[in-house]
Amino acid sequence: MESLLGQFYNKIRGSQEDIASEGLTYVLQRSSAARQALSKIIKFDCGLIFDDINYSTQNAGEKLERPDISGINENGKEVIILEAKFWASLTDNQPVEYLGRLDNNNSVLIFIVPTLRVRPVFNDLRMRLANAGINCVPDNTNHSFRLDNNRILIVKTWNEILQIIRQHLVQAHEQTLLSDLDQIIGFCETIDKNSFQPYQREDFSPKIAKKMISFCDLADNVVSELTKRGLAHTDGFKSTGQRRGYSKYFGMKGMGVVLEVNFYYWEKAADTPIWFTFMSGHWKQPGFKMKFKNVAAKDSIIPYEDNGRLYMPIYPLVGETEDRVINAMAERIIKLTDELSE
Repeated sequence: MESLLGQFYNKIRGSQEDIASEGLTYVLQRSSAARQALSKIIKFDCGLIFDDINYSTQNAGEKLERPDISGINENGKEVIILEAKFWASLTDNQPVEYLGRLDNNNSVLIFIVPTLRVRPVFNDLRMRLANAGINCVPDNTNHSFRLDNNRILIVKTWNEILQIIRQHLVQAHEQTLLSDLDQIIGFCETIDKNSFQPYQREDFSPKIAKKMISFCDLADNVVSELTKRGLAHTDGFKSTGQRRGYSKYFGMKGMGVVLEVNFYYWEKAADTPIWFTFMSGHWKQPGFKMKFKNVAAKDSIIPYEDNGRLYMPIYPLVGETEDRVINAMAERIIKLTDELSE
């Protein structure tokens, strides 16, 4: 759906998420039909039933977490959190601190994302929950997690949320709000479908170039560290640059290993530029693909599949010195190759 707001999305300054969440909150605050639509979505997906909810934006918590939209029930308790996402990564507070706010039975945290980001966000949430020691039951089909006290965490698309609200506004003959919602739908659809993200001045900073080069250097340095330890070799292997990034090939444990900087997978599958896989011959071996999946599952990771190969995201340490980042990644690769060569 085209809209005036969508046509000019690339000229709007500030946070696109804030515009979408403020717009959605505006509609929810003014329409009981819109609130009923959102309650029906939650009931269908999560089995939770809510009476009329009061929605507001940017309610800061004790640890300065600021959910985009908060839903407060008749008892003044926060039972619904809606977090708007387009292309930004999850923050350090998400989802753990947000779930901590939902200390009531029967509550829900919903991440609203573009269609292409459902899987990466769902996988990132799975890993963060596991790392935080939070017990949950994931539903890969519904992209949801059921936690204790009947708390639900779910990933939905903008289209899923907004189109159902639109249907209820049509049925309620709320023409003015319908026009407002159509502006938001057009805005979100344009962002969802448009692969070109408008440049910001800071995108051209030398800092960005230095960071991109450092990703390739990191792959080289990790393999150099493994070679220095006598665990890997690069004899007979070539490193290659490509449109998607950079691939570092090396041998380890009698296997052909690839440590790759891949911008395409970074965009489509997980919030990291570094990926781990094996050369093509290994994927022809019976049972190798399933073994790879099982090893990844130990860390709550779902590999990305492309042309018959599986690629595992490798997450560099954040806020650490270069040597610690390199050593941690080297140890990770040692562990993976040990498990896959058994």
